[in-house]
Amino acid sequence: MRRVELRHLRYFVAVAEAGSMMAGARAIGIVQPALSRQIRELEEAVGTPLLLRRSTGIALTAAGASFLRDATRLLKELQDSRERALRSAEGQLGELRLGVLPNYFPLPGVSNLLKVFRTMCPDVMLSISPMLSADQAAAITRGELDGGIMAWRQDVAPHLSGVRLRRDRFVLAMLASPGKRFRAPRRLAELAGAPFIWFDPLRSAAHHRFLIEQCRRVGFTPHIAQVGSDIPTLIGLVAAGMGYAFVPESTAPTCPRTVRLVELDELADRFDVEFVYDGRTDAPVVQRFLTALRTTVTA
Repeated sequence: MRRVELRHLRYFVAVAEAGSMMAGARAIGIVQPALSRQIRELEEAVGTPLLLRRSTGIALTAAGASFLRDATRLLKELQDSRERALRSAEGQLGELRLGVLPNYFPLPGVSNLLKVFRTMCPDVMLSISPMLSADQAAAITRGELDGGIMAWRQDVAPHLSGVRLRRDRFVLAMLASPGKRFRAPRRLAELAGAPFIWFDPLRSAAHHRFLIEQCRRVGFTPHIAQVGSDIPTLIGLVAAGMGYAFVPESTAPTCPRTVRLVELDELADRFDVEFVYDGRTDAPVVQRFLTALRTTVTA
């Protein structure tokens, strides 16, 4: 028994739309005897006549009219599938799974990057998860994320690739009560014995080491009274009057008015915030995101 093949569908639709074998043959660029043979093969495969041959042209049988509707739909679905495949290969379709450090997600630089990517790839679904750097690195390595916006890559994921988004530093976050005189310290020694809210070292050892090393160089040992799991939590605890905290300078736009950020010369070291991904990936959607990132960073 013959099988219905794709060419049969195309030839049949061409003949049905043209209204005659001769016109159908001209439309698809083959000789009429060859086209007639292909239509006969199709009718044998289907098991019933699809066309009525007349001197004035062709007419569809009831079976032919039904088959034409299905063949037209199948050919359109095939064309749509082909176009979707090509767009996916170009990074224009699919999903991009990103992790983002919670304190960097609201920043203009990140939102602008996402906006540029959305303009470039409006049909790619963005799936964004707030995550700490070490968690992002592990998820990228396991293939659960396509990339992430994180710090401390060299410490937590030296095997991954990164493109710098910005350089940041830590500043002192302290309460500035309305109506009260504000006095900012100039040196860490002035805060000896004061309660500090510290980032949980078990959740980010690299963050902890970076800060402790700067404190150690100037002979300062922070009195850790509270521990928070992320930067927004630290800022919230400072606003509640629980103590001082070291937070990234970039958090200034999102800090409440009751929290002041103070630059200290003793905390001058900077760290990179990067888009991190598996450099071995050839995923088109990741390459598109890298293009958007480099456009944004260069602009």
